[in-house]
Amino acid sequence: GLVGVLSERDLVRALADGRDPDRTRVRDAMTGTPFPIEADSPLWAAAMLMLRHGIRHLPVVDDDRVVGMVSIREALAVMEHDRIVAPPGADTAADTVDGPPWPTAPLG
Repeated sequence: GLVGVLSERDLVRALADGRDPDRTRVRDAMTGTPFPIEADSPLWAAAMLMLRHGIRHLPVVDDDRVVGMVSIREALAVMEHDRIVAPPGADTAADTVDGPPWPTAPLG
């Protein structure tokens, strides 16, 4: 299964820490236990998940199989272009009683 995501931020951090790119393994620089989002989830839910957790990329899964990756830049660009917003009454608050309508725990 999916064990992590290697982002541009991870690469920059590893190099800034002085790690040797020839000897450092991906598993030692990646962000582990990523937050996934189901492929049929609404785009606004993906954007909220990324904003809430301070992450820029989400693995997209379909039946626990990775089928893609979405970035906050892509999600917000599509939302702005298509004027997508959370539907009225959608729970987008961070401190809800029942929790948000998307996963809040990393894939693991």
